[in-house]
Amino acid sequence: MSEKVELVWVFVVDYAKGWGVRKHSHDYFQMYYCLAGESPVFLEDQDIRLAPNDCLLIHPNQIHEVKPLPNGYLRILDTKFYVHDEELYRSLIKMPAHINIASPTFSWLQKETRNEWASGAPYCYEMATLIFEQLLYLYLREMNCSPAEVPFYHEMEQKIASLTGIEKEIANYILENFLVEISLDQLAQDLRYSKNYLCKVFKEATGYTIIEYRNMLRIRKAYDMVRYTSQTLSDISSSCGFSSIHYFSRVFHRYAGISPSQARDQDRNSLNMDMRTHGRFRYRYFSPDN
Repeated sequence: MSEKVELVWVFVVDYAKGWGVRKHSHDYFQMYYCLAGESPVFLEDQDIRLAPNDCLLIHPNQIHEVKPLPNGYLRILDTKFYVHDEELYRSLIKMPAHINIASPTFSWLQKETRNEWASGAPYCYEMATLIFEQLLYLYLREMNCSPAEVPFYHEMEQKIASLTGIEKEIANYILENFLVEISLDQLAQDLRYSKNYLCKVFKEATGYTIIEYRNMLRIRKAYDMVRYTSQTLSDISSSCGFSSIHYFSRVFHRYAGISPSQARDQDRNSLNMDMRTHGRFRYRYFSPDN
């Protein structure tokens, strides 16, 4: 087992309105990876706003706080860890604390670290540690990515992260329902605006139609599944909401720039709320009732 990294805890936390983390510090590293939602975070002497795919690396002994959410929700993957390797430690300390990492590999490694940690399977701690060590090196590599390595959906995610008002409501609604068939009429009924108005304001704010955004979300999910699972392309197409493999392949190529089979070959040729269960950290959290 690696002796470079020592995991302390890995968990997923869902924050609702009024919840947060009180100011504190500790002698280990901590990494927040934002899975959904947005929140203001205080780190040392600066205020930072976390958004999806944002990664916040908190150094040992840095004072930090997740401010109580005024509204909405936040889901983060929270990893606490020591680094015992001097070279890796120095490299991490030099990195910016807050970066957006849209890499599907990075997202997958984050989730796999958590899955192994929580699995209870034999050697789950050892497996989680090795996966997370790989994630740390990818984190360091991401800081030196060239523009050509930016994922195809990076621009979309940046635009969506900056939305407010009804445009944000539309994006959140589609994000929650993109795998099922929801008509524009149903969207209009649920959000209580006219269909034409919703389509107009979303297009003006993002440059994408609502259907294009939904398809982009589907392809983003499919892209990860094509590269990191052994499921057939037909099964992936179906599970991501496409009516046929032919339509799936056409839309995949339109957004990713390559076919699903090329994406799979390319990869082969290249390298709820858990907070309630980790009682020893509970005292740090804001809640509406304390």
